[in-house]
This record gives sequence, structure tokens and C-alpha cells, in this order.
Amino acid sequence: MDDAKNIERQLNVATDAAAVFSMRNLPLLEQGTTYDPLATAENLWVNIKVYASGGENALHAHGGEDHAFIVLQGKATFTFGDGRVSVVGQHEGVMIPKNVLYKFEADEAENLVLLRVGGGQRAVTGLDDLTRFGTPKDIIAQTSFAGGAVKVGDDPKNGETAKTRIYAKGKFFAPD
Repeated sequence: MDDAKNIERQLNVATDAAAVFSMRNLPLLEQGTTYDPLATAENLWVNIKVYASGGENALHAHGGEDHAFIVLQGKATFTFGDGRVSVVGQHEGVMIPKNVLYKFEADEAENLVLLRVGGGQRAVTGLDDLTRFGTPKDIIAQTSFAGGAVKVGDDPKNGETAKTRIYAKGKFFAPD
């Protein structure tokens, strides 16, 4: 299977019909991270994330969004603003209410594959103003680092996201 076919995932927007999506044949990585949209509705969005290492390395909180991470492969160490630390492995997850500080680090033994589900009450309606990840921009604008600075997706504080993405040739999550 051609890697290029797997790299570009289309955003499925659910307005008046259900959105069907797949995580099959998701390319794995030698370096970097991917953050791809799977489906978006007005108040709910689903993404798939892959980390070769690193993670979201700086404490931050999503002010407009409750979200959950479900580990499909690998494991991650989550650290919360209150000092608690939890290792979350395959088929386990963590739900993070809005305004809860957290960060996580992937175990480098294998790629970390996360299903990310987010939702929130929005100030605007419609699906016209989304990030390339399928998240509404009004929700993203409410995300900040522990020090109060607005979080930017490719900020070096995010670790692996600042590195050049290198795909692992011929390696996929949940291959057909």
C-alpha cells in the first residue's frame, strides 16, 4: 500500500448525517507526530494522533473543551497540574475536563497511537471555521499553557510536534 494514500485523511463533517471514519492503515513514524481529523460535528470532534516519542510536553489546559484520550497502541505517562502522574496503556484512557492542566510523554518503545475525542459548548454555530485538525477555532483559542500563554500547535514546548515528520516505511497501525 502506498504511504501517500494514507497520509492525507479527509475530514468527515457530520451535519445532518452520520460521519463514518476509519483508523486502518494509519502510517506509523520514525520521528515526529501526526494529528489527523477523523470526524467533526458542531460540538464534538474526533482525531487520531501518532507520536514516535515526546508528547505534549508542557502543562496546558483546554478552556473550552472536555476531551478524552484512548490509547490504541503504546503507552503514555500523563502528568496533571495537581502533581498526579498516571501511566496509560493500550485499551486504557484518560478523560480531561476543561481547564484541567495536563501534559504527557510517549514511551519510546513503540509508536503511541491515541484516539482523541473532544467536545464543548461553543459560542458560535456552524462548521465553517475549523483548524486543519477538524477542531473549531473558537475552541482552540481557549487553550493555554500553565503560565497563561496561548498554546500554538507547533510550539517547541510541545516536543515531538516541532520535529520533522519521518514515516516508518511499510509500518501501519491496524493494517488490513
